[in-house]
Amino acid sequence: DGAVEVHKFNFVDLRRVQSRPLPTTIDLFGVIVKSDPVFSFTSKEGKPLVKREITVADDTAASMDITLWGDRAQQDDAKFNGSPIVALKGVSVKEWNGGLSGSLMQSGCVDFEPQGDVAERVRRWWACGVSLQSLSALSVSRSGGTGGSRKACKATIKEMREQADAIPDDPKLLRVTARLASVQTTKQGEPHSLTYLACTLPREGTNGLVCNRRVDESGHCESCGRYGNPAARINVRCRFVDFGENAWLTTFSEAASSILRMTPDELRDLERQALGNGPDGWSGLEERVQQTYYSSTPLQLTCRVKADTFLGVRRGNAACIEARPICLREHGGTLLEEIMQMVPAC
Repeated sequence: DGAVEVHKFNFVDLRRVQSRPLPTTIDLFGVIVKSDPVFSFTSKEGKPLVKREITVADDTAASMDITLWGDRAQQDDAKFNGSPIVALKGVSVKEWNGGLSGSLMQSGCVDFEPQGDVAERVRRWWACGVSLQSLSALSVSRSGGTGGSRKACKATIKEMREQADAIPDDPKLLRVTARLASVQTTKQGEPHSLTYLACTLPREGTNGLVCNRRVDESGHCESCGRYGNPAARINVRCRFVDFGENAWLTTFSEAASSILRMTPDELRDLERQALGNGPDGWSGLEERVQQTYYSSTPLQLTCRVKADTFLGVRRGNAACIEARPICLREHGGTLLEEIMQMVPAC
């Protein structure tokens, strides 16, 4: 009987996953916004394994990386292309390095292009032209940075600088609300590249984690000693400001892409065009970057403060590893709570 459901789902919004005790097992419904090729490797026990990494987003404007295994991972690539709607039953969610990652259990299932009220709601949301940079990434990014901020403590820029000056023994994650003031596009009067090429070959013994080291234009990686298909990455110095302070922070690929509202490939093409147009070409790139200054929505930054050693001197260092527009409703509620805490003291 076609009216009998093949699978019974109990969907959980991605935003609600953050408040659940971990590990947990849930059913998810959303859009596949990114899919990696199938990857084969051998486990530590010598067992051959096959997996595929996908990124699923739902209409709470959040996304999470999910690993598919075996036959589910080896389905035709065409099924994963074109941002299909998908229902996932039996996703095991765990915390790793401050972010969340999902893995489809053996007893779970994948249902492509399902029908129903939830499907229509998600389709309408995605059809509105959602920007990937506007999604809140709950997972650890595949380039090595953290995509979640579950363990991040709220701080101002001044408090972040004070913690960096204190040179912490262990890295700390801080959640800072600020605006973009400027991006470094020149160094000593010369154009300063905002992108570089990174190695995408898997490192040995890391279950598929890519090398991600800088490579030359030919694609040769000195770390791996191999040639591959490199990928563009963004690495910029950004000055952020809040109500009381400002700070220059090194800002990595995913965070920088969200701030500049450009993908690494788009920015790298823009750089090439600028350099090819003579002395006036770079000013055109700077004008494009400046369009993002003091945007209408403040940013929620996840900053990592840790100790570094430079020329034998130990010092504190702060970097931006995630950035996304704040949710005005949530931020306004937080500000109201702070005001109500101040009222009795006054």
